[in-house]
Amino acid sequence: MSAGYAERLKEYPNKGKCGLPENYDTSRSLSSKISTLAQLMNQSCYTVVLTGAGISTSAGIPDFRGPNGIWTREQQRLMKVKKKKKRKRVENNDDNDQSEQQQQNDNEQQQSSKGSSSNSPSFVTAKPTLTHRALAHLITNNTPQHPNHNKNQYYLHHLITQNIDGLHGKTTSLPRNQLSILHGDIFTEKCPTCHKEYIRNYEISTIGLQPTGRYCTSGGDPPGSCTGALIDTLLDWEDALPEVDWEQSQVECAKAELILCLGTSLRIEPAGGLCMLGTGVGYVDAGAAEWDLDCGGYLDVVATTKKKGKKKNKKRQQVMPKKLGYVIVNLQETPYDDGATLVIRAKVDDVMERLMSKLGYGSDWDGNDDDDDRVDEHDQGQDGKNGDDDED
Repeated sequence: MSAGYAERLKEYPNKGKCGLPENYDTSRSLSSKISTLAQLMNQSCYTVVLTGAGISTSAGIPDFRGPNGIWTREQQRLMKVKKKKKRKRVENNDDNDQSEQQQQNDNEQQQSSKGSSSNSPSFVTAKPTLTHRALAHLITNNTPQHPNHNKNQYYLHHLITQNIDGLHGKTTSLPRNQLSILHGDIFTEKCPTCHKEYIRNYEISTIGLQPTGRYCTSGGDPPGSCTGALIDTLLDWEDALPEVDWEQSQVECAKAELILCLGTSLRIEPAGGLCMLGTGVGYVDAGAAEWDLDCGGYLDVVATTKKKGKKKNKKRQQVMPKKLGYVIVNLQETPYDDGATLVIRAKVDDVMERLMSKLGYGSDWDGNDDDDDRVDEHDQGQDGKNGDDDED
């Protein structure tokens, strides 16, 4: 669970604003905003979603910066320890007693920074929420208006997550090549030599891309020839984002006409800044992506000439996608609220449930399969895509 994961992280003082108040839209305002969101999704032919810890709270996994978040409670405990330490200094004038009290306070502070993890379910037992299931459905099922699976007739095209809880992976219909995992996965270890991923049904105990004590058994060419030492995929504070997933995230957001930011405070960079690519502003070389003409891309244009007998030349003309911006669904304010096309203050599950109805999906879209059918290993090629899945 989140607190146990947080305990493994190194000390890091700059965790951003924590404990900001949560706000809720009125019923009338929420209905209007969900209708607007449905309209935006119908207008967009390429939509990307960025998810944060807020989509997993209904699974019993605490977030980090909410009123009861991991970092919020840590800051509150440290503040109490600091006040208590200051009070003891005033009350105690004896040098020896002060030394003993200092040691006691240091021990209390160390314990306070770790927090308590006994009240949350384990990552192993946690189940995907309605939001997880809805996102997987939107990626893998055609729109109700286009049942014949024509190209680009999907409401959602790529999913980017900052979460390490593995709940997106538990929605087994979600292809790995349509999921970018930026901060690692508590259930995944990988071989840095052949890039094969192994997805376990138990938590990986290390953090910071460290050896797990297991070895690659089925990677390499031919399969099984690689015996590299496996490492975890969980990032510590100073670790760089995984190259393949991070580059794919930027390309996908540059392609996107619409970006949905669900349950994220957008306070961890550089992931938080991805939403700006939904406005056409950002730090990615959008020319690196060749996407379909319907959503922008490159078109072969025949250049005509006035001279007779001269062959016509084909040229590549770039066509940029229209930009609908980004939508934020989060109970707390974020640093990117002012630039958003739409900001919704409501629980993400409530928004997604009503959105699915607005998009035309019947009440039977959610099979709510609670069985965790995750495979024990998953092949990831050099390009970061599923080695045996060729879907676009």
